[in-house]
Amino acid sequence: MSIDLLVALERQGHVKRRGGLNDFPFQHKLCHDFESLIWVIIYAMMIRRKNILLLTDPRAHAELKEHIDSYWAVHSYSKLLDCHGALINSGSVRSRITVDDLMFSDVLEAEFFRAAIRLVRSQAHDDPEPITYEKMQTLFQTYIRKAKQATLSTLAAT
Repeated sequence: MSIDLLVALERQGHVKRRGGLNDFPFQHKLCHDFESLIWVIIYAMMIRRKNILLLTDPRAHAELKEHIDSYWAVHSYSKLLDCHGALINSGSVRSRITVDDLMFSDVLEAEFFRAAIRLVRSQAHDDPEPITYEKMQTLFQTYIRKAKQATLSTLAAT
C-alpha cells in the first residue's frame, strides 16, 4: 500500500474517532499503484530469501522470519506506515548490515532494493516526484540487464 494512501487512511481513522464527517478526500493515482507494486516485489523478494534459508540455514531463517514479521505482520495503518518508513531507512543507509546480510545477501537484489526504495522515497518527500511508468520501466530494465550480465559472467566462468 502506498505511503500516501496509508497517511490518508490514518487521518481518516482519527477523523472518525473524533466524530467527524466520513469523507475520504484521497485521490488515487497511478503513481500509488507503482509504489504498491514496489512494496509487493520487496515483500516477495524477502519471502523468497526466507524460503531458501528454510532449506539451507534454519537459524538464519528464523532470524529473517522475525525480521519480516516486524515489517509486514502489522494490524494497523499507523504501524504499516511506520514499517514502510523503517524499510525506507534501511534501503537509504548504505552501511545498514541488515539489508546485505539478512534481507538480501545477493548483491544484485540488495542493489535493486535500494534503487526501488529511492523511487519510493522520491515520491514521499514534501516536494514529491511521482513514480512514473518510465521510471518503473527504467528500474526493471536496468536490473533485468544486470541479472542477464551476471548470469552470462557466471556461465563464462564455468
